[in-house]
Amino acid sequence: MIETPDITSDEETKPTQGTKAINGIPIEKVDSRSNLPRNVVSEWEVAGQEVVVDFGDETDLSNPQNWSPKLKWSLVVMVSTLDLAVTLATIICAPVAPQILAEFNQEDSLYITLIVSIWELGEILGPLIVAPLSELYGRFYFYHSGTILFIIFSAACALSTNIQSLIAFRFLNGMAVVSTALNPSMVGDLFRVEQRGSAMAIVGLAPLLGPVVGPIIGGYLGDALGWRWCFWLITILCGFLEICFLVFLRETYAVEILNKKARRLRKETNNPNIRSKYETEHTAMQLFKDACIRPLVLLLTSPILFLMSLYVCVVYGYLYLVLTTLTTVFETVYDFSSSVVGLSFLGLGFGCVVGVFLCRVTLDLWVRRQSQSGQTQPEQRLPPVIFGGFILPFGLFMYGWTTEFQVQYMAPIVATGILGVGLVSTMIPVRSYLVDAFGIYSASAIAGSAVLRNLGGTFVPLAGPPLYDRLGLGWGNSVLGFIALAFIPAPLLLMKYGKTLRSIDKRKFEG
Repeated sequence: MIETPDITSDEETKPTQGTKAINGIPIEKVDSRSNLPRNVVSEWEVAGQEVVVDFGDETDLSNPQNWSPKLKWSLVVMVSTLDLAVTLATIICAPVAPQILAEFNQEDSLYITLIVSIWELGEILGPLIVAPLSELYGRFYFYHSGTILFIIFSAACALSTNIQSLIAFRFLNGMAVVSTALNPSMVGDLFRVEQRGSAMAIVGLAPLLGPVVGPIIGGYLGDALGWRWCFWLITILCGFLEICFLVFLRETYAVEILNKKARRLRKETNNPNIRSKYETEHTAMQLFKDACIRPLVLLLTSPILFLMSLYVCVVYGYLYLVLTTLTTVFETVYDFSSSVVGLSFLGLGFGCVVGVFLCRVTLDLWVRRQSQSGQTQPEQRLPPVIFGGFILPFGLFMYGWTTEFQVQYMAPIVATGILGVGLVSTMIPVRSYLVDAFGIYSASAIAGSAVLRNLGGTFVPLAGPPLYDRLGLGWGNSVLGFIALAFIPAPLLLMKYGKTLRSIDKRKFEG
């Protein structure tokens, strides 16, 4: 078996005038058994009558990891902006929910919760479909189809004529989200292990920053132009991004690129023994069935995925609990008016930005140190999670007790900033770890993790008001902090036993 570089037309393979050729290649330069150019085939390499297609060296531009930094970072910025628009859409309608109910003559406050939370239910189902199929057919078509559907459903929300149709379209909006599962996997497609930290930090910022600035934008936009413009803004932004995708987006998934290359070579050379390094003997139906159940199988059978997903579930739930209660806390405790209460979210947003810079500096630090000795392991992404494990509870304690004793309002805002640092320092490294640990199946791993994450984002906030009513802001947030402290051993255990756990994974999904 051999590994062949990408065969493109160049001066070496073009036939000269009057020379017999096979598929455009001079006959004297074609191997008689494989019908491939002799410059890529040697005697022993075709002895087994099978040719394996793989990427070539660092000059092989069919490999996305060899693309120019300008192109790679352009793609990272585009998909991150898509994720920002998606997460803006998640909660941008929360401040205008009373307007919506008033227009539709509804008095049931349950609709206020449903308008936001029904999205999370849709976002649980969507990645479970998109992620495994992207591992069969590539990322390209799912980015396009998902974004187009997202635009359609966002416009449908803006045009809704009753509360029931709005809630239904919000559910479909959540299902159309593809960036949650595909963005971290695209970073894994584009960057080598020791170069992923900065890109993963940028991609990880969007889903955390969107829910923070969403209520601020939604509040001002709703007051100025009405609630429907909250949805029109998302429609316009995603429409612009789809135009950018049409111009710049390319397939980045190595499996699909090599499979396509192998199909092309089989057709050009009439050699049925050419195959991609990722091709198997399974039938198309078997591959489809395996792909469809892979996210849940991974979640339920991989200890490292389940443990980290449970941790992210708690952390993400805390984020949405704070987001959904912050307005009430500052209006009741500090008498903030509805026009300025949105500014109380700035502390959390600033903390998230600081956390991103921290991850950008540290995520690749240990990996690069170990790469010099050839000892790189996915678990080297986890040290920032240990730091976040201590910072997060501290932020919860400070936020709870400063609001309990009505300390000057800047103190709880600073506390939410610390909370933001802890959130980002936990969630971004965990996603980076899953991409490294699960390799070509990272999209399924991220989708499986998103199931618990979105369940946390849906149900943990529902416990906030009863918890605060029963224990107060001080002890209520302290309980949350103690639960977070219980997860500190998780990254430590994986740093010690993660390699062993990955090695005994019966499906061997290590990248």
